[in-house]
Amino acid sequence: MTEWRQFKLKDILEPDGYIRGPFGSSLRRGELKNEGIPVYEQEHAIKGIRKFRYYIDQNKFNELKRFCVKTGDIIISCSGTVGEVSVIKEEDPKGIISQALLILRADKNVAYQPFLKYFLMSPYGKSSITSRSDGSVQVNIAKRQVIENIDILLPPLPEQKAIAEVLSSLDDKIDLLTRQNKTLEDLAQAYFRKWFIEDASDKWEEKGLDEIADFLNGLPLQKYPYKTGNPLHVIKIKELNNGFTDSSDLCSADIPEQYIVHPGDVIFSWSGSLKVDIWKYGKGALNQHLFKVTSRYYPKWFYYFWIKYHLPEFKMIAESKATTMGHIQRKDLSNAIVLVPDGQELNFIDNIMSPLIEKIEHNNAQVLVLQKLRDTLLPKLISGEIRVKI
Repeated sequence: MTEWRQFKLKDILEPDGYIRGPFGSSLRRGELKNEGIPVYEQEHAIKGIRKFRYYIDQNKFNELKRFCVKTGDIIISCSGTVGEVSVIKEEDPKGIISQALLILRADKNVAYQPFLKYFLMSPYGKSSITSRSDGSVQVNIAKRQVIENIDILLPPLPEQKAIAEVLSSLDDKIDLLTRQNKTLEDLAQAYFRKWFIEDASDKWEEKGLDEIADFLNGLPLQKYPYKTGNPLHVIKIKELNNGFTDSSDLCSADIPEQYIVHPGDVIFSWSGSLKVDIWKYGKGALNQHLFKVTSRYYPKWFYYFWIKYHLPEFKMIAESKATTMGHIQRKDLSNAIVLVPDGQELNFIDNIMSPLIEKIEHNNAQVLVLQKLRDTLLPKLISGEIRVKI
């Protein structure tokens, strides 16, 4: 590895390749709620989420345009959940970053931008930020001098590109499967709406949602602390949204089997951020405020899409609660009406719907395998432990 060279991060960036978001006070004066030029926040560096809460108008953008993202920019969270990385893609809107983020742009004569991204995503790169940050999650804790003085070992540019291509090929496959799953779910959702909402028969039986499925509430898993042996990751609302992270809690695996969640289980958060999804992140333990939904008599897609159909109504009920964290009650499940075809019609529809759900689950399993392979290769390639032939 004699041809690999040690640098400080600040020495491999463009002259203006370190951009920290503007202070909140200068930004909030121009914030809009519904339209305009979007503001990238911390969550946009986590899982590549691209839903926006705030926007600014053109005049405010002209004032703050030096904070605008460009295609290929690395955005990194430097406040709260520090060290999360995402890349601005060509199709992403060209908004500005908030103070919770910074932009990094590599000097192309020294470093390959995708290689820098993977370095920052590696255990070493991420810990280089988190281990030297200070303060609490309520304040900005990854200071400029922390980021700029990270040590980075760089191979020659051709090898940087080869390493990034290996890792990108895995990420591209993951992205393809993820987009395919969205298409499959959208198709299944369209079928469901046509059959059960638009063309529903008035002869079909009406039942409450809790009559077609069992809703198992999770455990207060702080009462099952992890001590020895193999732990389980705790599935809370955060994990339902983003999967397991380094900050996910652990608990003892010695809990009743029915509270263990496996890929393919339907999980419904009935408190706080109401959401229903088919779990895809690996084995875990069901925490309170989440239902694991099962049925002995009806196919998975049937109760999954009926929950999704009633979700807007459930959210309105939760928002009306005079509490800090809105929720629904079991009576709300009983009051949510479901239309049930006779057995022959349901079997006909099931022959179309179940293969779509099975394909989604198969793709999710492939994604987990590819993610594990990428996460195993990443630190070995970035450190030079495994070399790529050029």
